[in-house]
Amino acid sequence: MTLTGKRSGSRLLLVILLCCLWHATSAAQSLRGVNLAGAAYSPGVLPGVDGTDYVYPDKGEIAYFTAKGMNVFRISVLWERLQPNLNGDLDPGQLALLEGFIAVAEAHGASVIIDVHNYGIYRGQQIGQGDVTDAAFANLWARLAVRFGQDDHVLFGLMNEPKLTQPSDWAAAVQQAVTAIRATGARNPVLVPGIDWDSAQGFPTDSGSSFGSLADPQHHLVFEVHEYFDADSSGTHDGCVSASAAIARLAPFTQWLRAEHQQGFLGEFGVSRRPECLAVLDHVVLYLHANADVWRGWTYWAAGPLWGDYRFTLEPDNGADRPQMRVLEKHLGEKG
Repeated sequence: MTLTGKRSGSRLLLVILLCCLWHATSAAQSLRGVNLAGAAYSPGVLPGVDGTDYVYPDKGEIAYFTAKGMNVFRISVLWERLQPNLNGDLDPGQLALLEGFIAVAEAHGASVIIDVHNYGIYRGQQIGQGDVTDAAFANLWARLAVRFGQDDHVLFGLMNEPKLTQPSDWAAAVQQAVTAIRATGARNPVLVPGIDWDSAQGFPTDSGSSFGSLADPQHHLVFEVHEYFDADSSGTHDGCVSASAAIARLAPFTQWLRAEHQQGFLGEFGVSRRPECLAVLDHVVLYLHANADVWRGWTYWAAGPLWGDYRFTLEPDNGADRPQMRVLEKHLGEKG
């Protein structure tokens, strides 16, 4: 073989190695975890008292779920507590609680999604109405980006299930927030939800067509959806549809992601402890992992110390794993 041939062969080998490394890294970075709800509790009690009206997750919960193999937590926070006045400074006490949680999660090798769990509303007023302008929403995220924008283990969950009725209005608010985040130099992934309860099955028609023009100089947008598998997709019933029907609810979004060359994330999903529903959960996670080329990962709904015997909870029952945890744990070591 000539020297030129050796160089070409070396380059080809390098390309193959880089491709393999990229694939391994992508698989290793697949996000699999749980929603830790509690810090956004009691939105009608402002500012509220930590430990009484709301609560941040404790170290024990973080240790439990990471020991199971989970590597991401979606933590619900409340806009009004983080930023008591529109366009004002972030509250030092709330920021310290959030920073403390993130530090512990990262010490356990996990990433954190900051989930502004407000449904597109601030003090009773919807984004885009009155003083709650798109610019005010962007201001919140610019301030969070200044604090967390250089942390590679923090993802920005723009808004939980925004109640805006027009997808074009929501897309305009998203664009202002993304632009404000990137103006700070932040490179974090930004999770973009859709309207209409952020339904996976409805996303392509309800929201997808309005997101085509979204611009992100970092090219790091991830589209977040939610889906529940009871009869009306509300997540309020013990029963569930068949496994094939559950997959059919996710399929339209999977197709949209591939067609648009985008990445998706299942931010909320859950089932009850019924055996047939646990089987559905197993199939759903298998489906997500089989389509890991477009599904960035998932966070199960939910855990946290205030759930009691809630039908979907993953919070241990007097130290014992919940049935849903036993299903999920089977998949936590899989390559996606």
